[in-house]
Amino acid sequence: MRNSDWIKKKAQEVVHNAGTNNPMKICEENGIYVCHQDLGKAFLGHYTNFRRIPLITLSSRNNEFEDTYTCGHELGHHYCEHGNNTEWLSKHNLKFNTWGSEYEANLFMVNVMLAGVDLSEFETKEQLLKTYGIPLWAARYVEI
Repeated sequence: MRNSDWIKKKAQEVVHNAGTNNPMKICEENGIYVCHQDLGKAFLGHYTNFRRIPLITLSSRNNEFEDTYTCGHELGHHYCEHGNNTEWLSKHNLKFNTWGSEYEANLFMVNVMLAGVDLSEFETKEQLLKTYGIPLWAARYVEI
């Protein structure tokens, strides 16, 4: 398991190297394939590595908001090197995790999407999250 400082540093490095904090564009810049597939009503996305080729599958039922943060979460699995045995991000497991691969992926997502943002400019976490397209359930991963 990675510690939170390592994850935050890795997120900053990824954003710096890609020149963007947009998860979809990070995938483009790094040769990480993104496809859309009907994953049913419950699942938002999944990460896998097929023959050493990283692949993020996003649900074709997602809206743009869900696609963006789900892609950021799945990037967390990729960069934290969780392999292929990670959970699917589903609408039923959107909660604060205190350890494990889902915690790491959520922390990575938040740190990528908030890279370069002056957190002190916002009065509340809710305002910050809404401005940067991060779901409210991820508020506990933000340190203001």
